[in-house]
Amino acid sequence: MNLITRAQAEVVNRHHFFVEWFTGRGSEADLAFSLRAFAPDMVMIEPDANTIGTDEIAAMITNARGKRPADFEIRVEMIAARQIGDDVALVIYDEHQVIEGQKSARRSSAVFTADPDAPEGVVWRQLQETWIST
Repeated sequence: MNLITRAQAEVVNRHHFFVEWFTGRGSEADLAFSLRAFAPDMVMIEPDANTIGTDEIAAMITNARGKRPADFEIRVEMIAARQIGDDVALVIYDEHQVIEGQKSARRSSAVFTADPDAPEGVVWRQLQETWIST
């Protein structure tokens, strides 16, 4: 599987985990496995421009367990992906969420690097999210 395919699979699979975890169906083992997908020096720029690092991301995810209703949904739509270095990929995707009937969407650009120990063979290095219209 090439780097771009692994990075796209990582986006889809991590969002599937988020749905399971945020609705309370995910296990502690699922959490530990998923957290291995984030590089120790990852940076996330949230839609409000707040910047957080891996420790804050891990805490945010951990504390969100069971905070969403059972019908919470996330749908990921791939926009573009390209390799930007020997072991570096950029994936741009739209994330559509439905929470208690309320829809929201964000466009995200994520940088991944190869890591054979990560769930999909890549780790998130940087993520930037921007609100978009649904």
